Amino acid sequence: MSLSEVLYGIAFCTYMVGAGWSFRSNGAPAAVAVIVLGALMDFGLTGLVMWGPEIFSFGITGSNFAIELGAILGVVVWLLVMASILAWWRERRPLFHVLVMAGQLVWFVDYLAFLYGIHTYPLT
Repeated sequence: MSLSEVLYGIAFCTYMVGAGWSFRSNGAPAAVAVIVLGALMDFGLTGLVMWGPEIFSFGITGSNFAIELGAILGVVVWLLVMASILAWWRERRPLFHVLVMAGQLVWFVDYLAFLYGIHTYPLT
């Protein structure tokens, strides 16, 4: 398991903790900050994996369907997070909670697809 995989897992868990806290507190600002922190960690780490030092590289050559699906779903997660923050800022709490939940589900599928693509599915 590479350093990037561990850091992606930490970003995912950070988002999940913020989401759970947000559901229980009806969108408390501190909980939303934790959600944003998790998403920013994911976004920043993606940049480091693509353009940063070799230590952040996954060490794979090639691609496959699962990796491409994970990349597409990753962008969808970022869009969902931005939409949820906008809904929170406009004080539309029910929409905010739906978008956060959608972000959780899509990020979970994204994370598993990406890990499956790296470790199990054959690269082309």
